[in-house]
Formats: sequence, C-alpha cells, structure tokens
Amino acid sequence: MKELPKVFANPIDKSLNNNRSYSYGKLEEERKSRDEQTVLNKINNIFKSESTLYSIDCIITFENNEAKYTIIGKTSNNLVTKSQKLIPIREIFDIELA
Repeated sequence: MKELPKVFANPIDKSLNNNRSYSYGKLEEERKSRDEQTVLNKINNIFKSESTLYSIDCIITFENNEAKYTIIGKTSNNLVTKSQKLIPIREIFDIELA
C-alpha cells in the first residue's frame, strides 16, 4: 500500500465546552406550567358541589411537591385548611378531591 502524506494537526490541550448549553438543554426537566383559570374553576367546582358540607379532603399539587389537606374555606386569594393554614391560590398547580 502506498504511504499517504502526513496531515498537520494541532494538539488539543484544553477542554472544549462550546456546545454545552445546547447538548444539555434536553436533559433538564421541563418546568410545570400553571393554568390559573383551570385551577380557579376546579376550586369553584369543589365548593359548589352539594356533597361537600364543611370539610373537603383534597390533594393539592404545587410546583415541587403535593400534599393532602382538609379545606374548610376559601378567600379571594387563599384556601383555608382545617389546621388554620392559608394556602395561596397562586402557588397551586393542580387540585383534586382525595
């Protein structure tokens, strides 16, 4: 076999990170989106239901976690729990009956 000519190449002596933001963009978990109208409609439907009189057991989903609460009331900006905790409606991502 005929010997090929040598190709000149500079040695790479540093780490390359020029595409890091593009290649790792798909690995990040998608951020949950919050639809305020849907959340408000669900809350209103829970309180309009004739089967609930005083306390309502709900599972409330926030951005990073979810928890079970017993809801006893609603103000314009908050839900009131049986343990007298105020849950801001703007922080709720989803709510459903337990």
